Amino acid sequence: MTMRFPLLTQALAALLLVATALPAVSASNICDFRGYSDDKDPAGTNVRSGPGTDHEIIGVLKAVDDGSDYGWSPEFPVLAFKDGWFQIGDARIEDYGDVPPDKVFTGPGWVSSKLVLFDIEDPLLRDGPSLDAATVLDMNSLYDPGNAWNLADIRLQTVHACGGPFLEVTVINPTGQTKRGWITDLCANQATTCS
Repeated sequence: MTMRFPLLTQALAALLLVATALPAVSASNICDFRGYSDDKDPAGTNVRSGPGTDHEIIGVLKAVDDGSDYGWSPEFPVLAFKDGWFQIGDARIEDYGDVPPDKVFTGPGWVSSKLVLFDIEDPLLRDGPSLDAATVLDMNSLYDPGNAWNLADIRLQTVHACGGPFLEVTVINPTGQTKRGWITDLCANQATTCS
């Protein structure tokens, strides 16, 4: 007796074979926000085939100088996080000022999370990847000008994980104090806010 596999089973088996060839990404490290390149190197940001410097360079993200005081960096969706690296999708120079929009990289690819920037528009640092999670720190400086955790003055020290539109980070303030928690409402618009 000959067994026949249904077409759907064969298709799933083929997808599984392709998936095992890609770098593994935990479901808890799937990202859903946008960022932009923050590399000060004039040669640009290397995009690699996997999460690490031992992977092949498959693209470079360079800022565009429009002759003004601003340089515009490529923006991209952030898809995943692994070992200090973000997997990104297509990267584009957006339509800012006199710079025409331009696709500069066809994703996916991986860039160091240390070279990705975005604004944090929600001042709450939470203890989990949910709007209902308890607040660890309120970085809203509007009501407390003496706050050492003024959102405008803190910076990201380390990225730990992704959870959809949330990012687990350690932030550091100007006095050197650190706090760890989850941020959200991340904005990649280099000209204005996203709200």
